[in-house]
Amino acid sequence: MKTLFVAFKGKNNTSYQLVSRIDNNSLFLTNSFIGLEKDIASFDCDFDTVYMFGIDKNLVDKIRIELCACYDGERICTDFDLLPLERKLNESNVSYCISKSPTKYLCNAAYYHMLKKNRNTVFIHIPSLKGMNEALMSKLTDVFL
Repeated sequence: MKTLFVAFKGKNNTSYQLVSRIDNNSLFLTNSFIGLEKDIASFDCDFDTVYMFGIDKNLVDKIRIELCACYDGERICTDFDLLPLERKLNESNVSYCISKSPTKYLCNAAYYHMLKKNRNTVFIHIPSLKGMNEALMSKLTDVFL
């Protein structure tokens, strides 16, 4: 099974740090609406599963799984089967919540454009540097390896 891991560029971005640790097929997105759309459009998305990561500075020691994206008035929801991921998160003692309310910034736009290419995509918000600790980063690395 081919899996793609997507994060945003920036050495101080925890999504970049996480995907860099996973050492698998990865795509790092430009931190702009036009840039990320071009990055996703030019990328061959011949993958069975896509995991996307972005940061939410309000999260502390937990993650949030996004089910839908909404862009230009169009709402798209993922076809990703959450049960295996939830099982892994629970086994690794990672606290999480699930959201059906799309965010309104870069993460939402990136998720929308990727869902248009591959519906078996899931977007996961993780804490920023301020809310992330090494224990959570290690647990997340183990979950996605």
